[in-house]
Formats: sequence, C-alpha cells, structure tokens
Amino acid sequence: MSINEIVVCVLLVVGVSGFAVTSIGLLLSDELYDQIHFLAPGSLIGAVAIPAAVLVHDGFSQAGVKAIVIAILLFVSNPVLSHTTARAGRVRRKRQLAPAADEDIPFAGEEK
Repeated sequence: MSINEIVVCVLLVVGVSGFAVTSIGLLLSDELYDQIHFLAPGSLIGAVAIPAAVLVHDGFSQAGVKAIVIAILLFVSNPVLSHTTARAGRVRRKRQLAPAADEDIPFAGEEK
C-alpha cells in the first residue's frame, strides 16, 4: 500500500465520520437550532475531506478540479444556508424578524 492510498483512506474515513456525526446529531436532536449546529461537521469536515481525497488520488485532473470547486461551494454556502434557516425558523416561531421592544434576548449560556 502506497502513501497516497493511505492518505486517501484516512481522508475518506475522516469525511465519512463527519457525515456520520451529522446524521446521528440530526436524528437525536429535536430542536431546529440544535439540528442546524449538527450540520457543521458534515458540511465542513466531510465536504472538505472527501474532495481532498479525490484530489490526492487523481491530482489536478478534471475530477480533481471539480472536487475543489465542490468543496469551495459547500464550504461557502453552508454558513449562509444555516443562517437563513435560523432566521426563517425565528420568523415562523415569533411571526416577526426583529426582536420586539419588550423581548429579552439572553446571552449565550444564560437561561431563558
């Protein structure tokens, strides 16, 4: 087994593990905002490790360049999609986007 094959295997294991953590987290959490947080391992770790494995295996061929483009698109679009999903959840729950004048917004780690 060559060094390239070992690196590809390690990257694939890391990528699939990221997606597995995402899947388990989505199944175990029942609140929208917790589920949004569990999307990060799949979209960041998995979506970068698997195209990196393709790049190591194939080099800068057509498949390698496509893998780079896909990784960049996923890496950039996930935070935007997570943010818009959270905003849409707030609008649906509160029936408004901006906080009300009398609404108390807790800081991170504070009790509601």
